[in-house]
Amino acid sequence: MKQIFTKFYGFDDVKISKNDLYVEDGIIVEKFSKEEADEIIDCNNLALMPSFTDMHVHFRDPGFTYKEDLETGSYAALKGGFTNVLLMGNTKPTVSSPEIYEDIMKRGKDIDLIGIDQVYTITKNFDGKTLDHLDTLPESVKFISDDGHGVDDDAIMYLAMVKAKKLGVNMTLHEEVAKVSAIDYEVAEDAMTLRDCYYAYKLDMPVHFSHVSTKGAMTAIKYFKDLGAKITCEVTPHHLYFSEKTRDEMKVNPPIRREEDRQFLLKMIKEGYVDAISTDHAPHSAEEKKNGAPGFIGIETAFSTCYEVLVKSGIISLNQLVKIMSTRPSELLNIKKGKLEPGYMADFTLVDLDKSYEYKEEDILSKSKNSLMIGKTLYGSIERVYRGGELKYENNR
Repeated sequence: MKQIFTKFYGFDDVKISKNDLYVEDGIIVEKFSKEEADEIIDCNNLALMPSFTDMHVHFRDPGFTYKEDLETGSYAALKGGFTNVLLMGNTKPTVSSPEIYEDIMKRGKDIDLIGIDQVYTITKNFDGKTLDHLDTLPESVKFISDDGHGVDDDAIMYLAMVKAKKLGVNMTLHEEVAKVSAIDYEVAEDAMTLRDCYYAYKLDMPVHFSHVSTKGAMTAIKYFKDLGAKITCEVTPHHLYFSEKTRDEMKVNPPIRREEDRQFLLKMIKEGYVDAISTDHAPHSAEEKKNGAPGFIGIETAFSTCYEVLVKSGIISLNQLVKIMSTRPSELLNIKKGKLEPGYMADFTLVDLDKSYEYKEEDILSKSKNSLMIGKTLYGSIERVYRGGELKYENNR
């Protein structure tokens, strides 16, 4: 099928364009004649950008589908402008076997809403010590992670990196020294981040750091990046939006940090040390949140949150936001999207940058409603989302 997308303001990681986009069978192509087009899509002068990729989400499937499942999570992702996600492995059972991994991948593909990648656990069932399950790692696995836990044992983590390098698989790491976190969570994150930056540097191993939240952890990442380590990192919208002034009412892991930490994360984004914005979308029931379960949903509001904090404030340009919400995370997941150029996937998110809206609980598509943004006025409304040239979401607000 040949399509022409017209009448838009196009933003990718480097350029702004008003030129039409030509799509054939879901891929951006060079120009063809309008007479050849099967469909001409009027974008109504909206901002068109490559749809977003989230490297850190929890869809709770299998085992906790009363909170979220692959289908509801996919709809929530589309509402937020995302067409690719990386799922964490703290399901029930955990993703420590080819059978569980393949089942999730197959069901995600059959749903056919967004692209889904699934991590595999670093240690078997998060036991912190067993690595032999990696001997049967499916070839399509891109990342391994014990998200929700740090790998406390120094030797096990070293051996895990050696094994991951041999297998050619990346790591995305939750950094937290368990016995320290109850005493000083800031030190707990900083200390493990420093250890794993050093391991990655010495082993020449690509490692991705999840939901970085402290000045200390980001300083370590900056230092080892400057040394040439193959490390990348992500920050979350909620750690950019909130700080200690309101953190007592926000149970999340890692916690909402001091204003000093938030400002340093913003500085590192501006200087180009942050590779991705990832939501850590964490659905919970109302009862679980009441009982202190950590985490919040955020994939539906991520763009609006970051647009306000980073672009409207003048810290970075919209092109730079596209880079860390689409281009770089897509590169890290080896997905051919994130640019408005021939050869790239026709995954587009159309945004009304001038439109404000109140985020209401009744508008949430996620199965869970535990959002920090309910009742807030947000800017940058996601109007339409295309995956492979196919309309997957349209805003009916």
